[in-house]
Amino acid sequence: MELPIYKLIINPEDETGVEFVSLVTKPAIERDFQYFNDQFVDPRPGESKDDFVARCIPIVMNEGKDNEQAVAICYSMYEQGFKFESYNDYPKAAGQNAARGMKLNEAVGNQCATLVGKNRANQLANQEPLSMETIKRTYSFLSRAKTYYDKNDKESCGTISYLLWGGDEMLSWTERKLEQLQMRKARRGFAIQSEEKRIISGAAMIADLPIYRYDDQRGEYYVVFDKETIFEIAKKWAKQDKYDSVNIHHDVPSHGLSLFESYLVDRERGIMPPKGYEEVADGSWFVSYLVNDDQIWERVKNGEFRGFSVEGIFDFDMSQQQKVEDTLFRKLKEIASKWNGKN
Repeated sequence: MELPIYKLIINPEDETGVEFVSLVTKPAIERDFQYFNDQFVDPRPGESKDDFVARCIPIVMNEGKDNEQAVAICYSMYEQGFKFESYNDYPKAAGQNAARGMKLNEAVGNQCATLVGKNRANQLANQEPLSMETIKRTYSFLSRAKTYYDKNDKESCGTISYLLWGGDEMLSWTERKLEQLQMRKARRGFAIQSEEKRIISGAAMIADLPIYRYDDQRGEYYVVFDKETIFEIAKKWAKQDKYDSVNIHHDVPSHGLSLFESYLVDRERGIMPPKGYEEVADGSWFVSYLVNDDQIWERVKNGEFRGFSVEGIFDFDMSQQQKVEDTLFRKLKEIASKWNGKN
């Protein structure tokens, strides 16, 4: 079933608009039409299980779950949040290549490959999860070793080692996976532009990006901001002099950051998106802040804050719903197809 997509807008004459830019662990999406906040709660670095669950339960209940469900979900989210991220969605052909490489290596007396290469072959043949670091090493090895691969030479150590690491299929998968994760990181986070000057930069809002939502009234749906609305939001934010209106996790106000720059992507005017955001639509809003507070700067460096999230009040533009559905649901499908590795 195709979900409806609603365009969100503001009125220059009322209370709608952005009130704060927030530092958050995960960059935010629209929530309850009152502020941009992440729909899903993640444990913060150093946060105890009890503190996390106490913070998590009301948010999950606000999404329509009862207390018992919320408790179970929050405990599960805490446990999942601290598991090391790993992946085993690489193609079966990679494991088959590794198994073939092991047989060929046995035929030559196991003379080829290091212990690392042999262990990698066992991992792939058993479809074991691979850490991010292992994926990077695998891509690095295969991209170099491909030169020595000859499918017709079954005794060459170059051929055998290449197969032990998963061969062509694994090379293609690791390349796609690294691109996918880099895109996810770029879309969701900010970057430390200058450690010496304490400047952090990132996206405040991305134009035409469908954001999944759920509530009791509408069920499942998406919301979007187009470039015209983002322009009005940024203009109203500036006119109201909210440059330094910053808080932490949509909760604690902070006076430790100062706006350094704010701009909307406009390729015709030569205002280009920053590196890592090349795919974003015109109208996307980027900001940079100077971090003046020593404690906040330490929390940025240790990874607690990984993105910006705008907080404000927004309205539905019901007159635009059908138009938005027709033009943006196709875009959503294109984005999804790229992120799952099919393209």
